[in-house]
Amino acid sequence: MRKVLEALPADFPVSERPYDEMARGMGMSGAALIDELAELKRAGIIRRIAAMVAHRSVAYEGNAMVVWRVPEAEMEKTGAVMAGFDEVSHCYERDTGGYWDYNLYTMVHGRTREECLATVGRMASRSGIGDYRVFFSLREFKKTSFAVRK
Repeated sequence: MRKVLEALPADFPVSERPYDEMARGMGMSGAALIDELAELKRAGIIRRIAAMVAHRSVAYEGNAMVVWRVPEAEMEKTGAVMAGFDEVSHCYERDTGGYWDYNLYTMVHGRTREECLATVGRMASRSGIGDYRVFFSLREFKKTSFAVRK
């Protein structure tokens, strides 16, 4: 498993069969790599492998973190509703720590702030959650991939 973690690329190959391409470099089949990744997920070592779009490079200037106050009994249902929006790249529950009442966080992307706010309005309407705050990105920091220490 460690071999797979060390060999996972920071940049996913853009090809018809990316897992086969990565696996060749590890001396295994694409199917074996997928099995190893599934085991890493089951073990809780990785959560997922996903593409991340550099939003600003494709003219998405409106990026907002929206925090929502969701009753605990409604968290799972509300999280599924929020994550179902195409404009949402991240949706996760956070502990309030007793000093901050907002427990569901979403990242909403749009070409403009106005598009983001329109999406947030639809999210509030569809989820029935009216207590939220919107924080727009002022600048973007460099994002990096993980590295496994050898």
